[in-house]
Amino acid sequence: MDAANAGGRKPYSIEVVPSGEGDPLFRQREAGVGHTPYQTERIFYSLIREGDSEGVRRFFGEYLAKGIVVGRLSADALTQMKYFAVCCVTLACRSAILGGMDETDAFNFSDDCIRCADAMKSGEEIMALLTGRAAELADKVAECKSAAELPPPVRKCVNYVNRNLHGRITLAALAEYCGLSAGYLGAMFRRSTGCSVSQFVTKRRLEAAKALLEGGCSVGETAYTLGFSTESHFIARFKEEFGVTPRRWCERGV
Repeated sequence: MDAANAGGRKPYSIEVVPSGEGDPLFRQREAGVGHTPYQTERIFYSLIREGDSEGVRRFFGEYLAKGIVVGRLSADALTQMKYFAVCCVTLACRSAILGGMDETDAFNFSDDCIRCADAMKSGEEIMALLTGRAAELADKVAECKSAAELPPPVRKCVNYVNRNLHGRITLAALAEYCGLSAGYLGAMFRRSTGCSVSQFVTKRRLEAAKALLEGGCSVGETAYTLGFSTESHFIARFKEEFGVTPRRWCERGV
């Protein structure tokens, strides 16, 4: 039975192994169907661990077109896909941690993905979510690997910014935190990251805004929580960064 393809042709194929009473291994042998090999999964999760987002995209394109086989997790096709998504996301985020991603960030990413999948109404939506978020996760791992190569003062600043996005962050405060002059730290930060401290802080706040919006915060609450001067300023910067307004971002999955 191809649960994902029931009801029409889909751009992916996920087959569910036979199940029922008796020995499941015997039933699978009788039907000539078995789970996708563990080695295939290892390839995928190693791409996450290495931060190879292009490899992740190629993997989904090749292996989903060929078809993958999973165990029966539910009698309902949509619930089956949601359970499948939970399994994929959970293992992918553990691989991201092994690749150097912060545990808290990885767990929050996992929770957000699972919430999104749970609200979806079709297998196509879920597979599109998995494809996009897996590549995004790999990009985050790559960023973490790059951050690990930053000079210690810059790495210290990055960690400080990530922990204090809701407060006021200035170059002067970071310089004092690192025990360096503002001019020296600012030049080192720009040379290492390609952007100024203020630009970096804004980018991190905009990324955090997506999670707050998806969690149910209003646009005004999000702008206030993340320290933007006005709601209109937040909306303008969000649209500049992501191409849509915060409200449209929230409505994209509706």
